[in-house]
Amino acid sequence: MAGFTGTVYHQVDEKGRVRIPSKFLSKCLEEGADSLVVPLALMAGSQGCISVYTLDALGSRLEELDRMPETSAEVIKAKRKIRGSVEESVTDKQGRLVIPPNLRNIAQINRDLVTVGMGDHFEIWSKDVFEKGEGDMSFETAFSLVGFF
Repeated sequence: MAGFTGTVYHQVDEKGRVRIPSKFLSKCLEEGADSLVVPLALMAGSQGCISVYTLDALGSRLEELDRMPETSAEVIKAKRKIRGSVEESVTDKQGRLVIPPNLRNIAQINRDLVTVGMGDHFEIWSKDVFEKGEGDMSFETAFSLVGFF
């Protein structure tokens, strides 16, 4: 399977650290990290999550963003908002990552988490926010929306 896939339920500790699930950490290692100490980039994601990228994957996304013409003040603000939310971090030897307080606040993260693979990145959600947003979509609707099956 290509990229990050699957869903894992877990928790953030009192210091704001989250253990990156082994299935995601091993994928980061495949992307070039040479130990359990893995450099990652976190940023505000859409719909209230934190998006986590390898540095290479985020670099590609930001290059796409940079190529967008700055046609209005709103586009410039959007670029600033996106780039301004990016925080680089490194996992510790236990595979934990500190989620900065500003991103924890944006994602309403207190304790229970859901981590979801999204191909070139994975998302970290507050369990409550995730379940409220995902609970109303059936697999049939999801498949239909993306033309899968």
